[in-house]
Amino acid sequence: MPREDVSEEDLRALGVELARDFPGSTAADFRRYPVLSEGGWFTVVKHQKTLESVAREPGPLLGPIALASDGLDVN
Repeated sequence: MPREDVSEEDLRALGVELARDFPGSTAADFRRYPVLSEGGWFTVVKHQKTLESVAREPGPLLGPIALASDGLDVN
């Protein structure tokens, strides 16, 4: 499953201050990726050393699965 890099600007927008919240960590220690939980698929941003979530929002209905028909213009 692909895990996207997260920039310092992304973390600031999420309200994370690295020096205060994760001393000694850098933006390279965070990744964004889809997870499946009891409520369906979510896109999360997690600190990879502690697996603490700093963001969680509803994700695509099928998570990382893309249908071949996605993006087709049938009109």
